[in-house]
Amino acid sequence: MASIESTAALSQSKRGERAGPLSSGKSRLGLAVLIAFVIILLFHLVNLATSYTDYVGPDNDDAMRLVEVRDFLGGQGWFDLMQYRLGPAPGTLMHWSRFVDLPIAALISFFGLFLSPRMAEATALFVWPVSLALPVLYFIGLGARRIGGERAMFAAVPMAVLFLLQVHRFEPGGIDHHNVQMALIAIVAAGLVDPLHRASSYALSGLAAAIALAVGAETTPLIGVAAVIIALRWAFLGQPYAAAARSFGLSFAVLTAAAYVATVPRALYTTVTCDNLSYGFLVLTVFGGAALFGAASLASRAPMSVRLAILACIGVGAAGVTLAVMPQCLQNPLASLDPLLKEIWLDRVTEAQSVFMQAKLRPETVGGFYFVGFIAMVVSAWRVKMGDRAAVHLVLFVLLSGAWAISLIQVRGTTFPQMLSILPLAVLVAELHAIARRDPDSVIAGLPFAIMTLASIPAFWFVVGFLASEATGSEKSDKAAAAGEKVSICVKETNLNLLNRLPKGMIAAPSNMGSPILRFTGHSVLAAPYHRNPNGMLVVLHAGLATPEKAEAILGDVGTDYVVFCPGDGELKELAQRAPDGLAAALLKDRPPAFLKDVTPSDATNLKIYRLVR
Repeated sequence: MASIESTAALSQSKRGERAGPLSSGKSRLGLAVLIAFVIILLFHLVNLATSYTDYVGPDNDDAMRLVEVRDFLGGQGWFDLMQYRLGPAPGTLMHWSRFVDLPIAALISFFGLFLSPRMAEATALFVWPVSLALPVLYFIGLGARRIGGERAMFAAVPMAVLFLLQVHRFEPGGIDHHNVQMALIAIVAAGLVDPLHRASSYALSGLAAAIALAVGAETTPLIGVAAVIIALRWAFLGQPYAAAARSFGLSFAVLTAAAYVATVPRALYTTVTCDNLSYGFLVLTVFGGAALFGAASLASRAPMSVRLAILACIGVGAAGVTLAVMPQCLQNPLASLDPLLKEIWLDRVTEAQSVFMQAKLRPETVGGFYFVGFIAMVVSAWRVKMGDRAAVHLVLFVLLSGAWAISLIQVRGTTFPQMLSILPLAVLVAELHAIARRDPDSVIAGLPFAIMTLASIPAFWFVVGFLASEATGSEKSDKAAAAGEKVSICVKETNLNLLNRLPKGMIAAPSNMGSPILRFTGHSVLAAPYHRNPNGMLVVLHAGLATPEKAEAILGDVGTDYVVFCPGDGELKELAQRAPDGLAAALLKDRPPAFLKDVTPSDATNLKIYRLVR
């Protein structure tokens, strides 16, 4: 960390360059973002021509989002988020936001004016996720320039490019909502580091926070951290920060309420759910935002002790609102899942693993997921200690710490500290580069710059991890990869299209097949990997564990017409191991009970289809 100390003089000498970070260089930021986006676009176009095999992303959520958008385009109501083909009757009420469905549907409709329906979908699903790189590039570049001037901006934009190319959420076909959330958090962060505390910056942050909350509850803890940062800065800074606090509080409260009215049906206005924008989040947000607005309007000139006391009262009030309105949301929303679902499904979902489980199952990935965020926290803390732009680096440290702590619980959250780490690390990389340029012939002078540049890239740590583990690669992992390839072929369009030869009905299949079946066929499915579909998943699991006689009754009670599976499916193998005399074991041994008739077409690949005989 000695290299950070050596940048202090340099950073002080550049104070004039940073004094008005928005007064110059706007065109250079726009040009840098444009060049970066063209690079990303060309990368994906080359991949499109050489390696992409499907226009929908590989994640189940991508396929499920497309199913939801198709239903919306087919006439399903704006407020009707029921998936009528998922789960036992009457279906499954999803928690995804129409705010994401709408632009995707609009793009499909637009391209459908001059392209075939399939090409319109494919084009829209290319344009949407790739275009979301633009706000990430712009606001990460803007945030870095606000902290460290244009040199930091020119370091941040290439770092953002590498981040965006690494995260599959921004690849063509990535249409779940996580990429939208990342773009919105980038906007929030850029507002928090505005050195002039402009009202417009904080109003925009409030808007982004409100939309992020409406899009999905995953970002709620991080938005809460940002709100606490703003409230504490007001308490310590007072009048110079009053406009910023007022703008964020009012914007966040009003726009969250507007998003609530725009997306929640009246029948659910007083229903509290913890996985989407519902009554509980509305009350808490309106209370907190309005209280911050009122305090900043009336008490900004009061002594700091008074402001801190007011803030403490607001905190107590927010805690009281939470306990009164949404106490169930203080625990993990998945904690109430049936133990069987946790063991067979949730505990095997990679993105839902904690850092400890990830270290146990895939230790080579831990560095890529967590090291860059930790390094950025250390750099931010050191800046605070050295008094180098201490206020803004304290903001970054708290924001990064919150994001990093959340990611320890579920690995899916690691993309947020990875993205936010670009802000402090780009400043340091830019300063180390300037030091290296003073003595271009010295390897030692350029070594800190080279080391920090590599250490700031998550992909570098992934490569290091995989290289370190390559020597210990096992036959087991090779067999698992081969089995996964067979299952992948099994759920391809050409294979699942064979189901369309059969009369439409209810299909019992392993949960990972649910979304592809909904996408490629007109059938319904009992199970897909979503926590709001526990009944459907449990029916499939209980039937697989039951003896054939009991399984017939379990499946018949929910109107099952077909049993479909890929012989290499991990869920099915797990059921067979748990119950050697159960239905799953019998099917894997190719010994179907009498109530199942094999109707698998001869041209099927690694796919088995049985019809229930009634």
